[in-house]
Amino acid sequence: MRYYRRLRSVSTCIGGASMLVSVVFGSAASAAVSLQDMAGYWTGTGKVIMTNGNSENVKCVVIYKVANSGFKQTIRCASQGYSFNGTAEVDVAQSGSVKGNWTETTYSATGDVTGKTTDKGFSLAISGATFTAAMDVTTTSCKQTLDIVPQGLDVKRISLGLGKC
Repeated sequence: MRYYRRLRSVSTCIGGASMLVSVVFGSAASAAVSLQDMAGYWTGTGKVIMTNGNSENVKCVVIYKVANSGFKQTIRCASQGYSFNGTAEVDVAQSGSVKGNWTETTYSATGDVTGKTTDKGFSLAISGATFTAAMDVTTTSCKQTLDIVPQGLDVKRISLGLGKC
């Protein structure tokens, strides 16, 4: 049972992270990167650090379909101990504010994301039924880094890097 809770915590947090990845790309439209530049196939790796100090490497594939002032995202992340499959829909306002929702299909988790653009990327907040997380994002047209700090989970921090170019 403890292993299942750990997998659920990591997957739920990655689910929120995927939503944040989506938000980052969408928000880039109002920064230096156009939303159209975000469309396509992205891959990357990262590390999930648990509150007990253990860590796990993760690989992710993300596909973005851009439409108007937002996009749809499909994400799949996997490590040796779990997998995550999620989708997200995001709208980006011209003012730089971000709003959207995400769904993780493996564990039936859902949540919301809000935030704003910054001079280096984005400052975001994600929420689900059992957690909240803060996320800082730095982005360029070819690379993106995400630093996620959740509350209420066995996960202390998630760091991801994605690339397309």
